[in-house]
Amino acid sequence: MKKLLSILVLSVILTPGLFAQVKKDTLFFTNGTIVVGILKKIKVGVVTFDPDWANDITVQLKRINTINAGREIYRVESTKKQVYFGVLMQDSIPHSVRIVNGVVQSSLGMEDIVNLYPYSDRILRRFSGDFGFGYNYTRSSSYGRLNFDGTLNYLAKNQETGISLSTVYSVTDSGMTRDREDASIKSNYYFSPTSFVSGAVGYQRNLELGINRRYQEGIGIGNKFITKKVAYAWARGGLVFNQEKSTEGKSSGNLTEFYTQLQFNFFKFTKPEVKFDITQTIYLGITDKGRFRSDGESNLSWEIVRNFKLTFQVYNNYDSKPPVSSSSNFDYGIVFGLSYFFY
Repeated sequence: MKKLLSILVLSVILTPGLFAQVKKDTLFFTNGTIVVGILKKIKVGVVTFDPDWANDITVQLKRINTINAGREIYRVESTKKQVYFGVLMQDSIPHSVRIVNGVVQSSLGMEDIVNLYPYSDRILRRFSGDFGFGYNYTRSSSYGRLNFDGTLNYLAKNQETGISLSTVYSVTDSGMTRDREDASIKSNYYFSPTSFVSGAVGYQRNLELGINRRYQEGIGIGNKFITKKVAYAWARGGLVFNQEKSTEGKSSGNLTEFYTQLQFNFFKFTKPEVKFDITQTIYLGITDKGRFRSDGESNLSWEIVRNFKLTFQVYNNYDSKPPVSSSSNFDYGIVFGLSYFFY
């Protein structure tokens, strides 16, 4: 009885200390340094950590021996295209971490982690995105170009959904013209660590190509075939269904196309943070045989201060059979802007 009472007293004394430890995350460096704070994310080989004594710091994984982070469940993607869920605990193996999910424990090398972020039951914690604008003016032509763009992303255990918007307007003394608009909602459901089924709906407007409006619905299947520390790549393909209205007011009815898309993302998450991505989509007409279309974007961003970045975008659109015969079959543009991002 006395032994049991001693154990209970000891438990009461130790429990607050144990809970206090759980509330804080810890980085153990290879040189013996220990930093306490909050683990925010790991992205392509770089840890973002909020220490108790300073603002956020970024550290390359090769400098970390192990991590202890038991406050939250994390989603971890590895270079071997595996996905784990669990808390992080110190590993006895040097330069490794244990991912604990109930009774299941996995040991993973620090430099084998590609991405890590908190997987929370709180819905708002699963959102990330950016919003930006830009403007340029040409005196010789007496008009300006105004652009808005933004993305909003939602991540769940086996699903990711993204909303994107990109617009270009011309501003003159007489008013404003909506030259180009592109909006879409895409959702991927992963049935394996790298393979997914995809669905999307979209809206497009491009006066240069004679498109007053295009509604688009699509289904497909894809694979994330590159997951490296500095690069990601996706490929997907399937069918899209379009309903077009030309600038002359003519409606197309329902048009079916086969599409294939490639997307490459390149990162540098040491300061300053730089991102570069390329997306190209090709459409082959099924209903309108012989029609060939392509849409593409290249985006470069450079973080200048916390949560703000300079952006540079090049877009291209091609249509072998534009709905208005007198319209151009190719459009391109260069856009500069300033964006606010969050995660």
